[in-house]
Amino acid sequence: MPLFTYKCEICEHEFEELVRSVDEKVDCPKCKSSLVKRKLPTIKVNGSSGAPKTSGFS
Repeated sequence: MPLFTYKCEICEHEFEELVRSVDEKVDCPKCKSSLVKRKLPTIKVNGSSGAPKTSGFS
């Protein structure tokens, strides 16, 4: 089951929820509102440049 992060449009509470499918209905655990939006996942990239590191072999 994937873990998604949601944000409530009413109380702005952010929370994580394990869901069985992307179509599963999720309610805010704080205010019980069904007006929640799934947030896009964030990806952490190591290093400060986008250039690939070389091994030093020619």
